[in-house]
This record gives sequence, C-alpha cells and structure tokens, in this order.
Amino acid sequence: MDDAAVAVASANCRCSRTVYVGNIAFNASEEEARGACELIGPVLSMRLATDAATGKRKGYAFVEYADDATAQSACRNLQGHLLRGRPLRVGLADSDRARRRKAEHEPVGMEDAIHAASLVSGRPPAPSITRLLATASRHHLRETMATFESMGAEACKALKEQVPGLAEAMEQVQHLLDMAAADDAAEEARRKKRAASAAEESDDQRAKLRKVEDGGKTAARPILPCF
Repeated sequence: MDDAAVAVASANCRCSRTVYVGNIAFNASEEEARGACELIGPVLSMRLATDAATGKRKGYAFVEYADDATAQSACRNLQGHLLRGRPLRVGLADSDRARRRKAEHEPVGMEDAIHAASLVSGRPPAPSITRLLATASRHHLRETMATFESMGAEACKALKEQVPGLAEAMEQVQHLLDMAAADDAAEEARRKKRAASAAEESDDQRAKLRKVEDGGKTAARPILPCF
C-alpha cells in the first residue's frame, strides 16, 4: 500500500480512535477532564455526555485522539487515573463495532461449517463443499445468497434440480447466515446490557452527589436562636 492509500485509510478509519472515559466526577470541569485526557496526547474532540432533558452530566465522555496508538495508550495509562479523587475508567468506545466488522470479513471456520452441514434437512453436503464454505466470510456468504436469489424463485428451483448438491449447499449457506445473525443478536443484547449497567451506575453516582451536596447545604444553614 502506497503512502497516499495509507493516508486515505487512516483518515477514514475512526473505529478505534475514540475512547470512552467514565466515572468522571460531576464537579470536575470540562477543562479538567480534557486536561487529564491530554496527558496522553493531543485531543481532537471531546464530548461530555449530558441528559437531554435536564442538561446535567452523566459522568462520562467520548474522547477522540489523532490515531489508534494514542487511543490505546489512553486505555492503558488513563485507566484508574484520579480526577477529583475518582478513578477514571477508560476503554475503546467502538471496539465492539470494530470486532463485528472484523468478524464480517473473517472465515466462518470449520466448526461452524460442520455444524451448519449437520442442520441440512436433506442429504449432508459433500465434505469438499463444507471445507470451501469454512474459508468464506459472512460477507461472501451474503453476496453468494443474494446473487443466487436475484435469479428469481423459478430459476433457483430449476438450478437446484439440475445441479447435484446445490440445494444442500445453499441450505448450508443459509444455516451459516442464520448462525451469524444469532451471534450478532446475542452480542447486541450484551452491549445493551452493558450500556444499561453503565447508565444505572451513572444515576447512582448522581444520586450520591446530590446527597453530598444536600448535606453540605444543610450543614451550612445558620441555626436561629429560639425565643
């Protein structure tokens, strides 16, 4: 890859430059939070999450660095860094998305291909077909299925009748795609559960902060003498 191609790829790939920074103290200013992140390197942008209805902070931010290496360094070196007495929690914000994109173009593997073959309702596909499909990615399998189905139902049916083993092979492809969809759904459910836990933790932090602030206000009230 030449320098120009590398530059274009770098400009378009923002998947791992953005870092999630959590457990930010509510009394820390934006400048303080940004300053902590800039201990690692220049910050291109920082977005402090706020409640849409109240405008109050949620206790976390998304920080974009100039490159992947700096973002990864932030994950290693900012984790546990104290800001206003609170240890920061840091991770790549889009690591799940990057992992899904990588899986989309990786071979499905022999284990999944064999399992899909075992689910075929008719005669099991030939071992050579299973080995071939094991080297295909989800992306290629989807393209294969889309190309096949684009010929129309009647043409697909005729081809399956005329080409030995084609019907079983296409059923195996569909099983592999169904398995991939199930994996994606399970991963999305886990992501939502993590997000809900983070939101609940943030709510708890706000409640604790309000309790501390209310206690301070109560303590500061003068005691009026009784007559």
